[in-house]
Amino acid sequence: MADTHRPGVLVTRPAGQAAALGDRLRAAGFAPLYLPTLAIEATDATVAVAALRAALPCAVALFISANAVQHGLPVIAAAGGLSAGCRVAAVGPASARALRAAGFADVLMPETRFDSEGLLALPELNQVTGQRVVIFRGEGGRTLLADTLATRGADLRAVICYRRVAAGDPAQLKAWLETNAIAALTATSRTSLDGLLTLAGPAATQLKALPLAVLGAALADHARQAGFQGPILPAGEASDAGLVAAVRALLGSPTAGKIRP
Repeated sequence: MADTHRPGVLVTRPAGQAAALGDRLRAAGFAPLYLPTLAIEATDATVAVAALRAALPCAVALFISANAVQHGLPVIAAAGGLSAGCRVAAVGPASARALRAAGFADVLMPETRFDSEGLLALPELNQVTGQRVVIFRGEGGRTLLADTLATRGADLRAVICYRRVAAGDPAQLKAWLETNAIAALTATSRTSLDGLLTLAGPAATQLKALPLAVLGAALADHARQAGFQGPILPAGEASDAGLVAAVRALLGSPTAGKIRP
């Protein structure tokens, strides 16, 4: 149920991955409205482990998301580990922290833009001719990273360790839209945003007029291409704190006890 004393902020992360963001939003004076638009599940571990073993030895291992880290680490363990000397790169701070916690001390990470473009800007990925590069990723998704590294001469191998499955309650979204309970939207991936539009159906036009906070510039571009007309603000940092800061920049700091008009 929405808290009418706080501006409602839609959280579209998968169930099990949304609580930390919701807690931060609540602490900042907002009411998180949970509506997972996709679920994340592991792919066949046997296939993923075989793909990694066939890709070894490798020079670089890239993790394109926190989900890639979560589902890729068991694959690495089952395969007996990465090659000695393999460089490890993460797309953003959350992924890098998870890798360091797993024992990877030297993790490459973009300094500003936390997406495929940010990874591609790393100096270590500019000269990869003839190098074996393993990308831990999910089924589908953008191909920019792989395509660009291929043009740079890398020997690319993919380890597909998770998949996205559609989820969500269209009736709940419809009710929130009809009562103007949603003051702003958040999205952390292209798939979650596309899933939200699918759930909205005919109400997608109303949804696209709302302020939208996203994790990165590439996702902001995708939202505009999808027809979002309201203010769109990428987080300054690809983290829960960065996303909440973007929401506050869009809506202002709420005052406890006041109802947003």
